[in-house]
Amino acid sequence: MEEKTIVFDPYLCTGCMRCMTTCSTYNNGATSLAKARLQVARHEGHAITEIDEEDELIFEALTCQQCDVPYCLHFCPVNAISRNTETGAMVINYDKCIGCRMCMSGCPFGAIRYDTLRKRVFKCELCDGDPQCVKFCPADALQFLPKSVANTPKYDYLSRKITTNRAEKTE
Repeated sequence: MEEKTIVFDPYLCTGCMRCMTTCSTYNNGATSLAKARLQVARHEGHAITEIDEEDELIFEALTCQQCDVPYCLHFCPVNAISRNTETGAMVINYDKCIGCRMCMSGCPFGAIRYDTLRKRVFKCELCDGDPQCVKFCPADALQFLPKSVANTPKYDYLSRKITTNRAEKTE
């Protein structure tokens, strides 16, 4: 089975945040936008338009890219992160995880977050291969596509470049 990933289309997103509430409810049993594994950021359009023009809202989704070369896995000192062979998702084994947050520093996308109450990291794990955020997006701004058509090679290239640059700066 070909690995899939979540793809976001900013042109279709209305900013309703249903993806975030669905994600949080599915994964935590309660709605908390801060605990959603997918984060939608809202940007004011004045960053790209004249100040006197009508403002356009721009939305961007931030979630785990399920990288082909996952730096989060390599940064984890206790090998608590692995790829689920059935879904292709990078998953966290909480029996091994020590909550050190090294995986967070290894993710060039900032897609791994920390739950201060549970004292552990969390990230998108594709809802066991059936991402709820995609199912409940009323604007179809989210799709669950095979990586071969999802333009993820560009993300993977960017991920490797950023991580290499970080490593060179620390040497």
